[in-house]
Amino acid sequence: MDAYSLGQILREAREANEITIEDAVAALRIRQPILDAFEAGEFEIAGLPAIQVRGMLRIYGRFLDLDEENVLQLYDQMRVAQEKARRGRRGRWRRRADVEAEGGLSSTRPMQEMQLAERRSSTCGSLLRVLLLLLFSAAAIAIIAYVTIELVGIENITTPGPGTVATLPPPTETGAPAPTDTVASAPTASDRARFGGSGILVSILVTQRSWMSVLVDEVEQFSGIAAPETLLEYSAVNEVRLAAANAMALDVIWNGQQQGQFGGRGQWADIRFTAAEVLVELGPAGAPTAEVDFAVELAATEGASPVPTEILIPSETPAPTATNTPWPTITPLPSATPTPGPPTAILPPRVTQAGLPPTKAGA
Repeated sequence: MDAYSLGQILREAREANEITIEDAVAALRIRQPILDAFEAGEFEIAGLPAIQVRGMLRIYGRFLDLDEENVLQLYDQMRVAQEKARRGRRGRWRRRADVEAEGGLSSTRPMQEMQLAERRSSTCGSLLRVLLLLLFSAAAIAIIAYVTIELVGIENITTPGPGTVATLPPPTETGAPAPTDTVASAPTASDRARFGGSGILVSILVTQRSWMSVLVDEVEQFSGIAAPETLLEYSAVNEVRLAAANAMALDVIWNGQQQGQFGGRGQWADIRFTAAEVLVELGPAGAPTAEVDFAVELAATEGASPVPTEILIPSETPAPTATNTPWPTITPLPSATPTPGPPTAILPPRVTQAGLPPTKAGA
């Protein structure tokens, strides 16, 4: 595993989850130049030791729904390869210095020897430039051929043999619009390899863009990004192992049996096909990740002091304002009419009779 391939895996996983680099920076609180360097295959960043780089890779892989242990294993393999290359260069320089010391390199060295050394170095540089030119030419030819096939199409497709990769023609356009990220017309069973009854035969039709790795009897046959409408077919004796970063992109026929959908969009899938069974291990689904303070987790992982996090206090719900309900108007009762009392007795005027004897005094 080289650094460029690891960076491609990270970038493809982010694009498969439909996450922008700005969203990743805001969620992880990792500077954008660091994430850009990771996706470009540059893992030696000035001012950051290797242990911090591993911690950031672990967090970034987990955020992209990748197997973080697998990402770290690929990173370690890349570092081992780089260290071997450095040791080889140092060994060559050391041997050259020893040879020059034994030969008594000094100002009295013959001019012919110096010219010969310069000629050898210029020859090596020329060979390197020619090799790079050939590589770039081959890549350009491959791109031109791919674009031509995509535009023109292939009328007749022969069934590929075991371990071959074939590109299907684009589907014929119909009146109804084709759904997004799916193959409009999948090939029929007759278009794909048929199971002969012995061993293992796996036919994989890629319906969406996805990173994939295929091992046939523990020998790697394919590793990289597969474009939509790519057909991969392999036969094996013991097992076929398939790892994909997008489980929804897999349309698989195993030993003549059509398999269902293995997982969701952007979900990691590790599938083992044997003669007797199919074993599937799925990673976390590509749903939105819960908001986590990854800076605090990184500091805790590497033994540094955690960064204080802001705790948002929920705003107080305003209390409802009490409204004054007017009391009902009291209607005054009608005044009571006094009940008439008993009739007043009218006494006749007192009549004094004449001729009666006067009453006693004081009577």
